[in-house]
Amino acid sequence: DPHTGERLAPDVFIPAAERFQLGVALDRHVVNLTLGWLESRPDAAAQVHTCAINLTAASLVDEGFGIFLYHRVRNSRLPAYKLCFEVTETSAVRDLARAQGLIAKMRSLGCAFALDDFGTGFCSFNYLRSLDVDYFKIDGSFVRDLESSPLSTAVIRSITDIAHVLNKQTVAEHTENDAILTALRDLGVDYAQGFGIHRPEPIEQYFASVPTITLAAASAR
Repeated sequence: DPHTGERLAPDVFIPAAERFQLGVALDRHVVNLTLGWLESRPDAAAQVHTCAINLTAASLVDEGFGIFLYHRVRNSRLPAYKLCFEVTETSAVRDLARAQGLIAKMRSLGCAFALDDFGTGFCSFNYLRSLDVDYFKIDGSFVRDLESSPLSTAVIRSITDIAHVLNKQTVAEHTENDAILTALRDLGVDYAQGFGIHRPEPIEQYFASVPTITLAAASAR
């Protein structure tokens, strides 16, 4: 925030960026910033297991962005297998053919993909065979209610079972405490992400404060 100096969460500014058609420009900036930082610091890059980068809905179907992303990753000194791109379930379902086209192109380089906010379109799993993603990120609304809602427990268990049948892994968003982490582990969820694992911070500060790390979500096993 320019007035208070407070760090703004993505859900504060991403909708505005998309509303004013700045999503593609924002994604280009984030990709260049992230890869440039890691390329200039090989010691830090060597510690990275998986670096996840979110893509907005507009970028998922923008042909120019797909060309940019392919060549930027292909020419990067950071191995492509260390990158995972996250796309929301709703944006992927909006145009399955284009979404899978980008996914296939980037996977040919070795990149992974995650379907973010998974479960918001829980009414149908028919499209899942059309999307060659590696991870289902279980929507945080289910995870937050896990301790008090039998329905959330059932939804998380169902998503996890379906993911494993399809040879994919699950990541639970909004894991806020050890009790939720334990419950997720009991349900067979593969990974967890949230303030209960680590709070967001600038990348320089992150590497300085955690000497031996990965940028993957914490294992729930």
